[in-house]
Amino acid sequence: MTTPNPIPIPSRDNLARLMRSRGRSGVLRMRSSGGSDAALNIPQLEGKPMATSAPVPTRMDIQISGIRKHYAVCVTEGKGGAACGARSSLWDNPMQPNAWIRAHSEEEGHTKFRKHTEEDVATFTKPARK
Repeated sequence: MTTPNPIPIPSRDNLARLMRSRGRSGVLRMRSSGGSDAALNIPQLEGKPMATSAPVPTRMDIQISGIRKHYAVCVTEGKGGAACGARSSLWDNPMQPNAWIRAHSEEEGHTKFRKHTEEDVATFTKPARK
C-alpha cells in the first residue's frame, strides 16, 4: 500500500508573502511543546526530589528581518592548493556580487566563486495566549 503524497512544505518566500498579505510584520508564530512530559525525562540524582513547576505553554516567535545581504567569495585554488578567499562587500542588491565576480576574474584570472545570502533572524519566547 502506498502512502499518500506528503503536504509540500512552503518556501520562505511563500511564507513571507503570506504573512505580508495578512498584515503581519515578518513574525512567524510557533507553539512550543509546553505542557509535555519532556521535562520529566531529565535524569536526577537518586534521593533528590525533582523540583518541577507547573508547565506553562509558551510560544516561540521568529522575527525575520526581510533584509537579505548578498556577497561572493573566490574559491579558486592557488599555487599552494589553498583557495584565494577574496570576499566581496555585503550588498542589498543580488546583482552587485556578479559585478564583483566579473572584476575579480578580470584582475586575477580566477574562475571559481561561491555566492552567499545572509538574513538576520531573531527568536524569542513568551507565554502563549489562551
